[in-house]
Amino acid sequence: NKAIDTCAAQGGGMVMVPAGNYLSGTVALKSNVTLYLDRDATITGTPDLDQYRSLPLTLKDINEPVLLKWENIERWTRALILIDNAENVTITGWGTIDGASVTDPLGEEGRRGPHGIIIGNSKKITISNIRITRAGNYNILGFYLQDASFIKLSIIEGSDGIHIRSGKNLLIKGCKFYTRDDAIAGGYWKNMLITDCLINSSCNGLRLIMPATNLEVKNCDISGPGVFGHFRKNSFNPVSTNSLAAFILQPGAWGAAPGRLDSIYIHDIRVRDLNTVCTFVLNEGNQSKNIRVERVTATGINMAACSVEAWPEGSSYSDATFKDISIDYDIADEGILKTTVLERPLTEARPLPYWGWYVRNVNMLNFTNIKLTYAGNELRPLMAFDNVDKVLLDNVKYKAVENVKPFNYLKSTVVKLVDTGAY
Repeated sequence: NKAIDTCAAQGGGMVMVPAGNYLSGTVALKSNVTLYLDRDATITGTPDLDQYRSLPLTLKDINEPVLLKWENIERWTRALILIDNAENVTITGWGTIDGASVTDPLGEEGRRGPHGIIIGNSKKITISNIRITRAGNYNILGFYLQDASFIKLSIIEGSDGIHIRSGKNLLIKGCKFYTRDDAIAGGYWKNMLITDCLINSSCNGLRLIMPATNLEVKNCDISGPGVFGHFRKNSFNPVSTNSLAAFILQPGAWGAAPGRLDSIYIHDIRVRDLNTVCTFVLNEGNQSKNIRVERVTATGINMAACSVEAWPEGSSYSDATFKDISIDYDIADEGILKTTVLERPLTEARPLPYWGWYVRNVNMLNFTNIKLTYAGNELRPLMAFDNVDKVLLDNVKYKAVENVKPFNYLKSTVVKLVDTGAY
């Protein structure tokens, strides 16, 4: 910290950390400073919780409630690396930031400790090439960021990988995630690109708990089961490696998060051995326009159909397109195969009474070049459309279920079928 303060006082520069293991409390970075971790250099978090500082955080906009409902925000925003109200800050090199899995019995869930890196009210931030591991809570947490890039990071263990609440012009590129909790999460994003990432999580690949506009995710591989298990608080299964959804976009599911989910483009994605590919849900105060998902290949999907759902009165999607998608379902659980009840989702994807897709309150929906198949003894219909104004099914091919009609129309729906049927 003294070296960083001296560097900042002289207008900025580089602070180099040579090879070695450095036990530390919070390292506070300043504007115009680069922290360079040499190869084999490791900053390791101390178990002494009194040595950690918090990010001073206040809500900037009541219409964007990024804090949700934590009671002790000061305790929750402690971190090993702190960037507060700064600009032109870089963390790079070939070393490691190791949170040492520090726990706090007074923390979230009675165990979560300091984050790895926390960034607040800052712009022009770049974190690249380093390894971030074993954070006591999230590996990287950001609030109110602008022009922030996360490039070629290896993010291992800890809770969430990169979690940003309110950000503009964000880039996550070429990162490898092996996380216990969601790999990438947050919301209130404007102009976010996620590209060329390898994602392995014992929770979700990408979870939006708040709205976003102009979000693009491309050329990523998302696979399960998780390498490092998630603590599920279940005495019979305290650590689960089950991987949930590749994409769960659910503004408002974890607390009120009004706003729009607009211009979402997900494409060129490979998915393997997860509960489901995508669960898109609108809650109170949310609307959505222009959702596109293209060129997705998924195998080993083992629990839930894809879904696009708007539940509150007045919430709906306008113009959702799914094109060039192949999904192989492999559901062995007899209980899931016998699902007949349709309920509003809570915080995760859930089994549905349809094996391929469920759509609710969408103004215009296009399915083009879709192939859906399953292994085993499926009992349910393929798809259901609930209050969908217009549906185009163009070259949708599927494996038939004997003596079961493939499509259910639950409310007013106009459907056009072109070259669609069982293969």
